[in-house]
Amino acid sequence: MKKQQNFLLFLSLFLLLVALVINFSAEKVTGKSSGHKTKRGYIFDRNLHPIAISLENYKAYYYIKNNFFLSSSDLEILKKYLGSTINLSKKGIILLSEDLSLEEVERLKKEKNVIIEKTFKRKLLQPYLKTLVGETFNGYGVSGLEKVFDEKLSMGEPLILSIDLNLEKKIYNIIHNLNLPAFAIAIFDFYTGEVLGYMESENARLFDNYYPLSFFDLPPTEIKTFKWILGEKPILKEKNITKVNTWHIAKWYMDKVCNGSLIPTVLRSQTKVCKPNLQLFEKNEYHYALGNIFITVAFKDNKLILTSFALNSQNNELLNKKILNYILAQL
Repeated sequence: MKKQQNFLLFLSLFLLLVALVINFSAEKVTGKSSGHKTKRGYIFDRNLHPIAISLENYKAYYYIKNNFFLSSSDLEILKKYLGSTINLSKKGIILLSEDLSLEEVERLKKEKNVIIEKTFKRKLLQPYLKTLVGETFNGYGVSGLEKVFDEKLSMGEPLILSIDLNLEKKIYNIIHNLNLPAFAIAIFDFYTGEVLGYMESENARLFDNYYPLSFFDLPPTEIKTFKWILGEKPILKEKNITKVNTWHIAKWYMDKVCNGSLIPTVLRSQTKVCKPNLQLFEKNEYHYALGNIFITVAFKDNKLILTSFALNSQNNELLNKKILNYILAQL
């Protein structure tokens, strides 16, 4: 009776282990899937040029039943991917590779103790848009637009941005050639509120820097919290000093031109939400120098151009103007 109970216990544990091994793989190359994995939706610019895509990716795991009974074929596989079998576990599942070639997949799927897992690897086609687009981890968005629209993208739905990739490339070439310590650029369409261009240095997020409102000589009662789909930027109070960042300044100009609240969007839109009246301002450019940080709000063809540059040149004002002219020439 006791032997029978032990046998049943052993059989139950064995079947449980087999089930875990089978379910461990999200999708076997043999075609039998233990669960459904949706290919993450692509991110496109306004002209349907791809910005972020998902590529098929294959991982390999090895199921060790007992390392005392490894065949020469088993040892060859383990040494190739692990380098050594000295500290090999007696039992369990170990990772061989996170990025197999298709040739390796075809070869390894013939091995009975190798489990092949098919996943999707995210690839950002324009690395200079990383600050805006963000990153994924283990298939989930953890920053930027990948995080904001994670639910939509996880369901395999595409995301069409208001960004113009051709414009972004031109801006990138200008900034890249100048080798600036830090920069931030945003271009808005007044009619639709769309963000046509956005680029910010990853090491220093200048648009998030706070400055005393008095530097900008704007009415305190007209400055509002900046809130849009990428987050909220509150107005700060420190020892009776009101502090704002560049987004608040841009928001003030937007609302003035539109004679009402304009909420920018990063998604493509054809809905007109503003009738811009640029005659309210005497100039097309407004410059603010805060130490080595130069902030500019400019207007051209019913667009608002917002820039912030960290400059270390002897002629910072001239350099700031030069960069702005380069950008305006692309519009």
